Amino acid sequence: MSDWIGIIEDQTGARGWRFGSDSITPASGLSTDAVLAQLGEADVFVVAPARATQKVPAKLLPEGAFLDMIDGASRLPAPLRLQLLGFQDEHPDWDGVVLLLTETHSYWCLLSARELVGFQAFLTPRLIAAMAAPATADAEATAETLSRPERLAAHLAAAEHNPAAQTGHMIGAELGAARAWWLGQQVALIGPQALAQSYAAGLTAQGVPCSKHDDPSARGLYVLRSAQT
Repeated sequence: MSDWIGIIEDQTGARGWRFGSDSITPASGLSTDAVLAQLGEADVFVVAPARATQKVPAKLLPEGAFLDMIDGASRLPAPLRLQLLGFQDEHPDWDGVVLLLTETHSYWCLLSARELVGFQAFLTPRLIAAMAAPATADAEATAETLSRPERLAAHLAAAEHNPAAQTGHMIGAELGAARAWWLGQQVALIGPQALAQSYAAGLTAQGVPCSKHDDPSARGLYVLRSAQT
């Protein structure tokens, strides 16, 4: 098989991988052109956020176009759908929740029978960044606001000089609001290491089985291109 290049475009720039017969070479940049300048020439396969959407429940690997997915008012961009596709390929029998974490959003995604059954998006990572709080959360603060999410604003005020506690309070509020997504489930976390650990600590304290995973985007690209060629 000849070499080919897979590109993922999102609001932060572009990431790419050159897939060879015995190696995979990664690159990143502000644009697809910047990535291609690092990876050389080959057939190019691009995944980017789409204008059109597909409603859940639905198979992650579609028969037609690879679109953003929607569940009510929540929208999952195609590049994140690609992460779920790669995860599903690595864990074909997974029945539970995948928590996707980005710099701006968190997505609670329920997978069952190789379908995305439903998902819910939150803006907690963006709020943490807006308050210049760290990704590492204070565990006691997480537990405190998880049990009383309606006290979030008061808890943030009390922790004004303790940024790690503020992070914990915001994650705790999200965990409280997302209880229906993780209660009685197993949760796989994909995202920045420190932030994923903060979420995992809060979930583990509630007795939720958790596992952290590396970004499966490259595997998702391979699976998607293989199905379309």
